[in-house]
Amino acid sequence: MRAIRSLVIDWCVASMIVSAAATVGASPLRAQDDQLEARAKRAGEVLSELTSLPDRSPPVTLLKEAVCVAVVPGVVQAGFGVGAKAGFGLVSCRTGIGWSWPSFVGLKGGSFGLQIGAQSVDIVLIFVNQNAPQMLARSTFDIGGEASVAAGPLGRDVGASTDYRAQAEIYSYSKSKGLFAGIKIAGTKWEVDYSANKKAYASADSLQGGTHESVAKQLRTNGSGAPAIVQPFLESLLKHVPNADK
Repeated sequence: MRAIRSLVIDWCVASMIVSAAATVGASPLRAQDDQLEARAKRAGEVLSELTSLPDRSPPVTLLKEAVCVAVVPGVVQAGFGVGAKAGFGLVSCRTGIGWSWPSFVGLKGGSFGLQIGAQSVDIVLIFVNQNAPQMLARSTFDIGGEASVAAGPLGRDVGASTDYRAQAEIYSYSKSKGLFAGIKIAGTKWEVDYSANKKAYASADSLQGGTHESVAKQLRTNGSGAPAIVQPFLESLLKHVPNADK
């Protein structure tokens, strides 16, 4: 039964990606440079939107503790009895002197139940575990399974003594645009988008992103010399996620 469920979810996700490809002319995994740049730009915009809300932004204390930040715009969830979700974005980690060269990533997953409708959700994930860069460099892992996740607290001025601290390794935020009331992050699969990484970093011999080792190196390398394609996301991180000493 579990195998059948997995096959159905994979089929749903694949169908969603193919459908999106038909709309834009190519799958996100085979996106041209302008599509990757648009993804990075939209990721930067989503981060700006989240942190600019007066009373609905993440606490400053949490942002200061962020080890890595991932933004996945336009995660699409659709369902008719069987649900599936898929989206593509970027992640970057602190390097001590800024933020790292981002890695392109994807989220996918599925759920069962009484579902009819579709929605597009922008997802922001804040990783606070010091081992996050090593985990994120892996080709895939289950959010909520191999890394605990909780809904992120809201309120820019929430103090450091609040009970959200130490509850999870990942704090999730979402902005819904569709018919569903929300989206479940636990049970979602994290994947490195090697194809997008190789295209974005084609001119960087040691950082092309085609292997676990190269992605791990990306996430340790200061982003000041990163390609123009990913700069909109890096600029948003520098502007909207304060350093621990600020």
